[in-house]
Amino acid sequence: MQLSYQYIFIYERMFSMKTKKIISALIAGILATTAVVSASAATLTESNPDGSTEVKANIVDPGAVSYTITIPDSADFGTLTQPESIDTDHYAFYDFQVEATELNIKNNQGVTVYMKDASATDNQFYISQKNMENPFTIAYDVYDTPVNAGNVDSYEAINTTAEPGEYGYHLCTFLYGAVTKTQPVTLALNQNALYGKTISDIAGDYSGTITFHSALFERS
Repeated sequence: MQLSYQYIFIYERMFSMKTKKIISALIAGILATTAVVSASAATLTESNPDGSTEVKANIVDPGAVSYTITIPDSADFGTLTQPESIDTDHYAFYDFQVEATELNIKNNQGVTVYMKDASATDNQFYISQKNMENPFTIAYDVYDTPVNAGNVDSYEAINTTAEPGEYGYHLCTFLYGAVTKTQPVTLALNQNALYGKTISDIAGDYSGTITFHSALFERS
């Protein structure tokens, strides 16, 4: 508890030495009383003679591990456009990063990140019309490297080449010391899927969900 002190100036012409000793004794008594009273203390009285005190301590395990992997809140392809022909591809892209924000792990450990479509049964990725009894569904691909219209044909999507496991496709692994490292991801939707469709039938908002899973592992 902090005390606020006021300086008391006592002039010898106005007070005797006896008076100064009395004032000093009063101040000392006030300070002593204040020091032993805590704002959070409980009291025992004749009407409440019992009380209890919680005794606390804390032990930190220096070998405990923790990690934080940051994923995007959402991914938005924006407004899709129906192509006039399908002679060429007409992609819409969305790029994001998966980051090892915190890695409090041992030097023989790592964190693996997986991803999959939350509802697909064929290991692919989709967005579907919202609030429709028979929604139109559009597939999209997932790349573990940045791609765009100029180089997309040079890379393979993980959902077309890899074998998914229990938690989906392996996206990346962050090893010890990789804190703040990032894994680029590009979602690519070929709008040729809209070709020949009646716009009034497929218009509306679309949504899908990617499920991410992280797992701590130890290297042998």
